[in-house]
Amino acid sequence: MNATLIKQSKDAFITWEFSSRLVRKKLLEDWSRELVRESSDLSQLITDEVSKPITLARAEVQRSILLIESTLEAYAGFNAEDVVVDLLPGGSEARGSLKFFPLGPVLLITPFNFPVNLAVHKLAPALAAGNSVLWKPCPQAPRTSQLLLSTLHRALLKSHLSTDLVQVLSSDPEEVESLALHPEIKAVSFTGSERVGQHLQKILWNKKITLELGGNAAVVLDQDIDLRAVAMQLAISANSYAGQSCCSAQRIYIHEKIYNDFSKIFLEEITKLPVGDPNLPETVIGPVIDEDSAKRIEAWISGAVRTGAKCLLGGPRVGSFIPPHVLVDVPPSSEICSEEVFGPVVLLQSVSSFEEGLRQAKTTRYGLRSSAYTNAVSGLFLAEKILQAGGVMINLPPTYRVDSAPFGGVGASGVGIEGPRWALEFFSEKRLIAFAPPPKS
Repeated sequence: MNATLIKQSKDAFITWEFSSRLVRKKLLEDWSRELVRESSDLSQLITDEVSKPITLARAEVQRSILLIESTLEAYAGFNAEDVVVDLLPGGSEARGSLKFFPLGPVLLITPFNFPVNLAVHKLAPALAAGNSVLWKPCPQAPRTSQLLLSTLHRALLKSHLSTDLVQVLSSDPEEVESLALHPEIKAVSFTGSERVGQHLQKILWNKKITLELGGNAAVVLDQDIDLRAVAMQLAISANSYAGQSCCSAQRIYIHEKIYNDFSKIFLEEITKLPVGDPNLPETVIGPVIDEDSAKRIEAWISGAVRTGAKCLLGGPRVGSFIPPHVLVDVPPSSEICSEEVFGPVVLLQSVSSFEEGLRQAKTTRYGLRSSAYTNAVSGLFLAEKILQAGGVMINLPPTYRVDSAPFGGVGASGVGIEGPRWALEFFSEKRLIAFAPPPKS
């Protein structure tokens, strides 16, 4: 099976790698139009399969369409770079440039929580850079992935290109790992769990690889903020889509002078968030992906309470639904504090100063997103200096993401950067081309 897939992908690549910019641009434009045509059905499938509230599912599909536009913009400026090479005696006429070339077949692995957007983040730049693709989508959303694939295949056929350029793999872990190790696979881009990511990093030490492995986002609040405005932002950041984002606000460190007032307002804002059927347009919080995940979150909450934490807001689990929880006095060593919850749970902690909060915020092995809210210019520079994360958000929630911007983490949150411009570079091989007039005797 692997040999057949690899051969098909390699054969498709041989044609595609020499395609013109015009042909690649047309493919992405046609794909964007196909996504627009299927946007309603894609949104509904996301809701049906992974229980994302329909309004958020529609937003995800629209973001994905705009992401293709951003990729096209980045691709338009993705050119060779001049390099100075005429520094040696006798080489005054030498010229050089750094050029980008396709890699070959690449393997893309995407998760359930953004089954369309995170796939487009990898597929669009991989194809624009001239590669063929083997794609392993999440098993939780097979119909969503199939419809997304069909939109791309229709775009390929419009340009008389082989659909073997993008092939979908089964969810068999052994098959995927075997393909990842195959010498013809030139790069692997993975978004998913820390456990799987660390395993891939270990076995793929000699391959080009990007890993986005989640986070444990901390937020630090200074004493001079607008309590209501910040509470509204963070209530949504912590609980939207039941907290199933790698950037969800998980730990909030609050200056002691505003701790009581902010906590009260924060609880009020969370209770305003509509909970229930993800098919209703007003719903913000629905169930988590499955009952096993809900049971894990429930166990982590219980474990924290047993070791001294207090629950200010919560409720019993019902199947795969976990109501929003707010915990205080959580032991730093508890799983719910030190690990990625991936659920509607947020922890509050009082700190004596803004700087203390910043230093506590970085006491994690993760480093994907951190946020700080302050009106002081000095606080802005302090947060920028102290917080250790791939993205430091100032007066913005950690879930703030612009798809055209770089996105990646440090530490246990992964390796490499996504975002159209940076993904194009990842999916390319760099070659220094140096040339001079022919030598003469």
